[in-house]
Amino acid sequence: MQESTADRAYGHLHAMVVSFEFRPGEHLNEVSLARELGMSRAPVREALNRLTSEGLVEAVSGRGFFCRRLNPRELRDLYAVRADLEAGGLMALAGQLADPDVRARLVDLRAAWVSLSAPGQAIGDMVDQDEAFHLVLAGVSGNAERVKILRNINARIRFVRRINVERPERQARTLADHLDILNALLDGDAGQAADLVRAHLEASAREIEHGVADGLLRLYTN
Repeated sequence: MQESTADRAYGHLHAMVVSFEFRPGEHLNEVSLARELGMSRAPVREALNRLTSEGLVEAVSGRGFFCRRLNPRELRDLYAVRADLEAGGLMALAGQLADPDVRARLVDLRAAWVSLSAPGQAIGDMVDQDEAFHLVLAGVSGNAERVKILRNINARIRFVRRINVERPERQARTLADHLDILNALLDGDAGQAADLVRAHLEASAREIEHGVADGLLRLYTN
């Protein structure tokens, strides 16, 4: 199926908003964006409305669209929702952990994570791998809606997630935590895996204030 103009606008603007190429609170001028993308205002407005519905852009009545702000409370809430969704997904696997196909997927995921977590990788690649790990794990139980919601959350926390992952001590802890979660599942203990993923995400949530402060400093000094 051919990509529509609105879809192209959405893809381009989504990437810019997620990475904060627009500064927090910056007005998103539809005319300028349409000119930059080489299209009319209509698909740009459609894309901005879609981004607003996803919590990535703010619409202010009578004033237009604005880049979302880095809100520590909102980010902590998103991490809490992640913890509920991901822990729930692991508990849903409790009755499937003896299934050979499920075990094979978990073994493959563990092997892939170890091989992809070598030192010296680009930070963007590490963030992609971290997101992929959690999405694959959430999808093993077969609940597509859980994965869909997590994708939206990932987009809304990606910038702060990247800042946290840049720290070497966080990189090592992430690898260890992921392997512990997978080992618990392969040992047949979904409850322990759920507890481990909650602890992993709660530790990330505790770093939000640092991530927001660092992120704002970076955005306004570049």
